Amino acid sequence: MKLFDLHCDTAGECLNRKQPLYDGDLHINLCKGELLDKWCQLFAIWIPDELIGGAAEEYFEKVFLNFKNEISKNKSKIKLCNGFEDLQSAVKENKCAAILTVECASPFADSDGIYRAKEHGVKVVTLTWNGENELGFGCQSGSDSGLKPLGKQLLKDMERLNIVADVSHLNRAGFYDAVSSGARVVATHSNSESVLLKTRTDSEDKFFSCRRNLDDEQIKLLVESESLIGINFCRSFLGDFGDDGFEAVYRHMAHVLDLGGENVLSIGSDFDGCEINPELSGIDKIPVLQEFLHKKGFGEELIEKIFYKNAYNFFKKVLQS
Repeated sequence: MKLFDLHCDTAGECLNRKQPLYDGDLHINLCKGELLDKWCQLFAIWIPDELIGGAAEEYFEKVFLNFKNEISKNKSKIKLCNGFEDLQSAVKENKCAAILTVECASPFADSDGIYRAKEHGVKVVTLTWNGENELGFGCQSGSDSGLKPLGKQLLKDMERLNIVADVSHLNRAGFYDAVSSGARVVATHSNSESVLLKTRTDSEDKFFSCRRNLDDEQIKLLVESESLIGINFCRSFLGDFGDDGFEAVYRHMAHVLDLGGENVLSIGSDFDGCEINPELSGIDKIPVLQEFLHKKGFGEELIEKIFYKNAYNFFKKVLQS
């Protein structure tokens, strides 16, 4: 069983809930990960919308230092990867290959910020969270404006420093600005809007949920740009309550595949960052999900692409650059 997961919020939860990375009461811990033969994990440091400037940078540093400490305690189980050789050695040694990302770029919004991110080993940056920040507008901001000048400049700097831009939380205008910029982009944890609309019967949070997902045009653009789309396990992004487990994951995956996404479709679980159906609520459920998809007609080669190979090949290029 292999997994290359594009998004989790475990690093922040280890600090905020005072949980150990080894055997904490979280969706992800290193003990649960032992069920996997190969495991690469993007660990995001989430920055809340209300933190800007120095407060955002201070919070990032707190989570980062705690996460590095947890890695240091578990050197035989996990390795923080700054380059492709790190990734190779971690996989070969049956360790979790950890890649650092940041969800919301507010800590790096000043002129030198993205260089600090590079020094910390950050490989992916989500430009906004749900609201507005110094760089642009998130999906829940209510704005139809695109990236701000600082956001456009940050994209140029990220491309030069080989840091990938994550478009998962951007509003539509910001998404198109990012994709058209020529920068390398991914959607680490976003599902299909059209699939959700077909299954969603409660309208209370439909607007938010669908705006966090990708419409068909966005999915096609990401396929054309040879990006990655990570399927999110968040209940409200998958379907109706009670219809948000394995079957819902299959529906979203099948739709992306129908749009040509065989080589970009991946996993972006959002473990420890949202409410998840018990069928999916933990990294130890991944082997069961893979078996379910196999029974639904996904071949072994396709399952390996979705759960591991697509993301591995993408980040092999990133880490080798």
